[in-house]
Amino acid sequence: MTTPTEYLAKAEATLAELAEAKSDAERTRLRRAHGVYLRLSTHEAEKAERAVMAPPPRIVPEKPHNAAAAQTRSWSIK
Repeated sequence: MTTPTEYLAKAEATLAELAEAKSDAERTRLRRAHGVYLRLSTHEAEKAERAVMAPPPRIVPEKPHNAAAAQTRSWSIK
């Protein structure tokens, strides 16, 4: 797995390549790659922040309520 520091190094390398780019297509590709590397370098930190902000898991009863079990029965006419 790539670490955030490796992604930052790749982002710096793409900036160096961007300075030497000749065509618009190459500049666009390198600008996008630079943005992606920056985004990936902060991904783990953002993931931890989202986990802290997430609501706690919902409490679910272990056994279904008797009324819920009665509703699942089918009707029979005798």
